[in-house]
Amino acid sequence: MAEKIVQRAQSRVEPGEVVQGAFAGQPTLRNRIGEGGYRVVVATDRRFLVFQSGTFSQTAIKDLLEESPRDQRLGEPGGVFYDVTVGTQTMKVNFRYFGQLRAIDLALGGPAS
Repeated sequence: MAEKIVQRAQSRVEPGEVVQGAFAGQPTLRNRIGEGGYRVVVATDRRFLVFQSGTFSQTAIKDLLEESPRDQRLGEPGGVFYDVTVGTQTMKVNFRYFGQLRAIDLALGGPAS
């Protein structure tokens, strides 16, 4: 699914900007209609982009909710769901995206904190 998010995000990044990874998260474990749906996070070499996705889709890229600097580490995920905050958006990320979280941190370079 991350590959599909990256593919769909290409039209939303600036020329020359490189997508380093992407993942979906949800604000609550109960992702019911009217509770906000999924968020899609795209990490580039310059910034994080947080998009609204759908209630049922983890790969749709809709409205841009927030943009934040790329200097943030996401941390080492664990469990079935891992809490991630990007900018002011906090979400629960399913274990299927843990590889993306690690790759995004690795692409940032430098020592992990």
